[in-house]
Amino acid sequence: MSRHGPSALLFATMYPQTVMSMMVLTPPVVAEQVTAAYGLPAETAGLYAAVSYFFVAVGALSTASLISRVGPLRLSFACIVAGGLALAIFGLGSFAWVVLATVLMGLCYGPLTPASQQAIANADPIANIALFLSVRQTAVPLGGMLAGLIVPALVVRSNLETALLVLGLGVTLSGLLAGSLLGVVRHEPRAPRAPVRAGFFAPLRLMLTHRSLLAISFASTVYGALQLVVSSLLVVFLMRELGRDLVTAGLMLGISQAAAVIGRIGWGFVADRVGRLRGTLGAIGLGMAGACTAAWLLTPASPDPVVALVAFLLGATTSGWNGVFLASLMQAVPTAQAGFAASGALLFSYLGIVLGPPLFGALAAFIGFPAAFLLLGVLAVGGTALCWLPPSPGAPRRQIVDI
Repeated sequence: MSRHGPSALLFATMYPQTVMSMMVLTPPVVAEQVTAAYGLPAETAGLYAAVSYFFVAVGALSTASLISRVGPLRLSFACIVAGGLALAIFGLGSFAWVVLATVLMGLCYGPLTPASQQAIANADPIANIALFLSVRQTAVPLGGMLAGLIVPALVVRSNLETALLVLGLGVTLSGLLAGSLLGVVRHEPRAPRAPVRAGFFAPLRLMLTHRSLLAISFASTVYGALQLVVSSLLVVFLMRELGRDLVTAGLMLGISQAAAVIGRIGWGFVADRVGRLRGTLGAIGLGMAGACTAAWLLTPASPDPVVALVAFLLGATTSGWNGVFLASLMQAVPTAQAGFAASGALLFSYLGIVLGPPLFGALAAFIGFPAAFLLLGVLAVGGTALCWLPPSPGAPRRQIVDI
């Protein structure tokens, strides 16, 4: 695989994540049209994320046994081929098809990050691994941007069912074409057999026997919760507590999302320069705490530039940790366990993603948004403490070139 170079590997791992992120985020983009088309109450749209991420977790756990049979890159492209068909099914015109499509898209999304981790681990050691993985993780917000740009335009030009069918089949064809043309995928060697039994719960067993992995995985629960709270509730906070109008609040959300991309790349660069991945991951938690404290201090009288700065800090920290986190996982285990480690650790991240926004919303209803942000800052400090725990004595580590 090394003869193809890191650029080919980056594209081969980033493209499926971008496309699948776009498809998973397509239903929320057209939630109003979906609920209207199928006669569902508007509140039903809120169940999509919970159902989807449940099956994302199931898909992630299933990755361990599939990687050794299929190969991580081939598995990734198979996921977007199947995911495209699932999105096409979403538009077939009945609630049963919507449920089936949601399940299938979650199952197809789950394996992508663990499979990419294994593909990268199988390659020659990559200098600046945290930056490499951080750039790869920008695929997630990039997929969201594509969903926002492409899907509404398709719906306006045709209708919901046709738009989903065209987009889904287009993705399936692109996956088949790219997977067959890319040499790094076509000539992918068979993945080494994992040194632990590749059962469904093998990734969780690995977590429970590796203190360092367990610690940063629990930290990712906190970090994942903060990430989704900011991306899903920032507009509500700005409008309800700070009295901003929808246009201004939307602009601030856009600033935070742009900062997320900058933060992912920036923190990856910092981690490689200082050479301490877990240390940098903990420092990001302190940054989250500082940003949440700044949000607590905001008032309706705060100038818009100050609010924009706080939104930027929130985005750059709460959404900037992912690449450094994945690099820390990869560094902590032998090569053949990279996919296992990602599968198990991401379950903790998904737990925070699913539970964070509703718990924060309930807390804000009782104590107010500012105080709730302050409490999130305290939790972020707890995440930092977990990242800075001493590594497990004698824990095996993947050898990575000087970073």
